[in-house]
Amino acid sequence: MKAQVTTSATFAPANFRSLSNLLSTASLSKRLASTDFIQSLSELFSAVLEEEVTPMQTLCLLNSVLAFTLTVFPLGIPFVLRTVFLAWFGISLLQCRQAGMGR
Repeated sequence: MKAQVTTSATFAPANFRSLSNLLSTASLSKRLASTDFIQSLSELFSAVLEEEVTPMQTLCLLNSVLAFTLTVFPLGIPFVLRTVFLAWFGISLLQCRQAGMGR
């Protein structure tokens, strides 16, 4: 006997729109902000900074920390790549300011 496998998923344009919506940056950051890990980091940052830090601000801080780390610590990277990381770090700092940090 042959086993038959059926799937109910159809690849209509509506499914592709929902997939692109699922992968959009805003949707992804909202889903990340609601995770327990980010909530715990928000509480940690709030305790260290002695002010309320929202989960979205926590994501901005993590972005800045990663950009700073990649800018400073890899010593043997080309100058052009270091410049790209420096630009990323500058943009991440602006995003933190827009998120309400650094007043």
